[in-house]
Amino acid sequence: MFGRKKVSLPEEYQQFNTFPADKERLLCIGAFTTECKHNVETRLTGSNKMLKLYYPKKQGAKVMKYWLPMFGINDGASAVGVITNWIEANNYSGMVAAHTTNKVARIVTKASRKKGHDETALVAAANKVKTYGAFDLDRLGYIVRICFSLDLISEEQAWGFLGELWDAAALHFADWDEYLVSYLNGEEGLETNWYSEGVAAYVDLKVDSTSLLNKYQLKN
Repeated sequence: MFGRKKVSLPEEYQQFNTFPADKERLLCIGAFTTECKHNVETRLTGSNKMLKLYYPKKQGAKVMKYWLPMFGINDGASAVGVITNWIEANNYSGMVAAHTTNKVARIVTKASRKKGHDETALVAAANKVKTYGAFDLDRLGYIVRICFSLDLISEEQAWGFLGELWDAAALHFADWDEYLVSYLNGEEGLETNWYSEGVAAYVDLKVDSTSLLNKYQLKN
């Protein structure tokens, strides 16, 4: 059988990525984007629970050389600047058109049924939430992880950024379903295919009783 060999997480990464609840809950931000993208790049599942991402040999260097510069991130100073500015500039009032709402409802219905998940709550969220602010929140949750993992920001800075993102998510969305829908509104309404399987990764986390999204509710 052809394909890349499954990657195992080194023990030191497993030990590091064990956090108390007050920190672990912050990893809900960017959870499904991280699970989707990092799994695609490394064949490593469970990365949604990691702050420090593991990259096999040479993979991290490629991310640093080719991927982060697309966002204007080339070093530590630019990483802090880009993340800070992106958080401050996020638009939580921008709305998408009705046809985008309808499309998102179809997307969550299809993804849910494929996984045997009841789509009722997600469809209700799609009919309610018309904004796209979570699109940047979840992407930033992943970018913060990358920047910390590649030594561009400190652990303290990473948790600080994730805390700001959590606070924004809790302020603007009632639960993770609304958060996901807002993310999809951005992906579809802005006509950018950030990661097409993000919704599948989200549903996978929702049907997993041990996932962070089930362990920690957005509203306390």
